[in-house]
Amino acid sequence: MKPVQVFKENLEYLLPAFGKYKKNAYSSIIATIIETILELLIPFFMAKIVDDAIANKDIKLTIIYGIIMIVASLFCMLAGTTATRNASISSTGYGYNLRNIEYRKIQTFAFKDIEDLSASSLITRMTTDIQTLIMAVFMTIRFLIKAPVMLLVALFLTLRINAKLSLIFLVVLPIVVFGAYYIAKEAIPRFAIFRKQFDRINQTVEENLENIRVVKSFVRGDFEKKKFAKESHGMFEIADNTFGMISKAFPLANVIMSVTIVLILLFGGRFIVAGEMKVGELTSFITYATQILVSLTIMSMVLIQIMSSTASILRISEVLKREPAMKETEEEDTPKVEDGSIDFENVFFKYEKDSKNYALSGVNLHIKSGERIGILGETGSSKSTLVQLIPRLYDVSEGVIKVSGRDVRDYKIKDLRDEVSIVLQKNTLFSGTIKENLKWGNLDATDEQIQEAVRISCADEFLSERDGGIESTLGQGGSGVSGGQKQRLCIARSLLKNPKILILDNSTSAVDTTTDSKIKKALKEFSKDMTTITISQRINSVKDSDRIIIMKDGRVDDIGTHEYLMENNKAYNETYKAQQMGVEDGEE
Repeated sequence: MKPVQVFKENLEYLLPAFGKYKKNAYSSIIATIIETILELLIPFFMAKIVDDAIANKDIKLTIIYGIIMIVASLFCMLAGTTATRNASISSTGYGYNLRNIEYRKIQTFAFKDIEDLSASSLITRMTTDIQTLIMAVFMTIRFLIKAPVMLLVALFLTLRINAKLSLIFLVVLPIVVFGAYYIAKEAIPRFAIFRKQFDRINQTVEENLENIRVVKSFVRGDFEKKKFAKESHGMFEIADNTFGMISKAFPLANVIMSVTIVLILLFGGRFIVAGEMKVGELTSFITYATQILVSLTIMSMVLIQIMSSTASILRISEVLKREPAMKETEEEDTPKVEDGSIDFENVFFKYEKDSKNYALSGVNLHIKSGERIGILGETGSSKSTLVQLIPRLYDVSEGVIKVSGRDVRDYKIKDLRDEVSIVLQKNTLFSGTIKENLKWGNLDATDEQIQEAVRISCADEFLSERDGGIESTLGQGGSGVSGGQKQRLCIARSLLKNPKILILDNSTSAVDTTTDSKIKKALKEFSKDMTTITISQRINSVKDSDRIIIMKDGRVDDIGTHEYLMENNKAYNETYKAQQMGVEDGEE
């Protein structure tokens, strides 16, 4: 896709990010025009000093022109400083707004959107790609006006000084334009490859740091080093090819500039000897010629910077244009969740739209409000998938899921998820104090409510022994507490929401059986009117449920009380007895 087409198709997504910083961009452009005019005036007065003042030995006129040049230089410096400062504010402000817009957009994405784009790629898009656009915006505001104005005016002034000598530019300018075109044509396609390799580097680092315990426990540090070195070397080769091509622009410009000045001196000297040109005119001509060549070089670099940003523009726009896989209802007057009843009506679900394999098939369930439900099943039986459809972490492929008698898609996602709280096996805590983490469940929670939630989840048992207690600080990802402690804190966090439906997805897998029993007992007393769904591998964790659902191959294989299943489901009976024997052996 051509750069012009890229900009044209994506302007509506990119321009709004300027916001209030448009004023700074306009101020920079005005200051740049003033700076350029003053820069072009200085060589004119320089020629006047040499040809009129010095040639006629007029000290007074020399001083006057000298003062004018000094004043012009000072105002030129002031205008240049103003232009640079406003261009910097405008470009960084643009990046600030664009980063916020992109981040807000990502927050609307469903899991599938993030899986399609990948977390590492989204990080690169919000950092490296936006930084590339910031540089492109700065270069555009600061130099895309300055360079053409300087080129055209300086070219006009050289024609006025000596039209014959200006013919040199008929040879020089096409060489510069062709050289810039060739470099841009070769370098720009490589930037898209460079960005993708950046994603791969981020992904490698992200996976390593997230799974550092696994890496260390399997002593795979050397393997990870080699893996990273390979990706890093790939980045080096791509960067070398990309920026190596661009680096040719400056030596080429220096050679052309040097040759041009030599030619001007050669032919200009002859014109002076022949009396067709004055020394001051030749001096100013050389200055203007330098400005012409510098402006061409600047224009080339700006255009390369702008065109190289097309890869970043496409990647950022892909995020901004993307319609979230999970659509929010457009109704303004949406219902609220009145109770915790749940109905699955012939539900089918598959993770990929084009896949032939369904994770769930023909599920029909009816759960009353306040009912306590247990879910059991082999690994891969889609237990977690089943419950993740309730708060719309995913949407059904076919069929309907109802909460409180209404299709979950009729609710605002926020309203639904406020009333359906899910505690996953690998729930995450964030850096900050434990209290700050718990208040994610309810920002307005009182200390009494927090203490109650901590007591129910049995988190008080270890918090009382921890320096600082609930005010103690956790590291990134909740480091500083064990897996079982983290699970208990996550349960407390969900309880603070006081939801109508509480889903515990293997959320006590890392705690001992005694603590598990305490939590279940406390939850039973706390959540009399709350629908509670518990997924577990331990039958003891769910046997007191009102009903237990047995999942198999994405279908409901059986359902009933513990007593019913013990009598009528052979696999359940055998599993329970085996687990009980394991408990007795462990006690012995």
